[in-house]
Amino acid sequence: MDARLYLSLDDAITWRGLRDAGGPEPVALAVLAELAGVDGIVVSLREGPRALRPRDLVLLRQSVTTRLSLDIPPTADIVSAAFDIRPDRVTLVPEHRDGPVGGLDVHVLKDALKKHIGHLHDADVEVGVRIEPALEQVKALHRLDVKAAVLTTGRFAAARGMERRQELARLVDAAALAQRLGLTVALSGGLGLATIETLLGAARFNEVHVGHACLARAMLKGLEGAIADFLAAMDRGQRRLA
Repeated sequence: MDARLYLSLDDAITWRGLRDAGGPEPVALAVLAELAGVDGIVVSLREGPRALRPRDLVLLRQSVTTRLSLDIPPTADIVSAAFDIRPDRVTLVPEHRDGPVGGLDVHVLKDALKKHIGHLHDADVEVGVRIEPALEQVKALHRLDVKAAVLTTGRFAAARGMERRQELARLVDAAALAQRLGLTVALSGGLGLATIETLLGAARFNEVHVGHACLARAMLKGLEGAIADFLAAMDRGQRRLA
């Protein structure tokens, strides 16, 4: 099965808040992205003046016809968001900070995560967790009855030389184990055209989540052209693997 492309709108939402501008409207970007071929929309629920507004969530849930995925730190009121909005997936992620976003330590947070995951299952919401590509993290995730392992790719995207090859091996091994355990495997964090093609040419992954690189390219080529470029990079990588 071909990998699916998800677009994160977080950077566009941040841009909107820089000068309290009226746009870009997240729902408008979501509709355009779906028309251009993405398989899902990702937004983060966090606090602050540059955060998603309650109205945005309502409009997104009413308008997104593919899949709506909501990234939430486990300290947030995820139960309320899940019951009110009913996204297709809630992914538990670290609290947002400047710089690359890593993964949650499932071993350390297992008790808190188990409680949140149980509430989300009660709301009939699919659950994912963002983790580092480590085998012990994948095993711990499987024990929590989570549907999706979202492997953070920030280290791979920033690495060079031998370190890059090591990070690629970590991602490939973690993905293989997760898929053997029945988990959906997504890649997220710092991905551009070249890194996506490399990753999908090395192993099979179910989803690729892009954000900043795609939205930045959209400034030059329009959103439709940028998404077409990312879909083409995914296709080239998957054809190399085949």
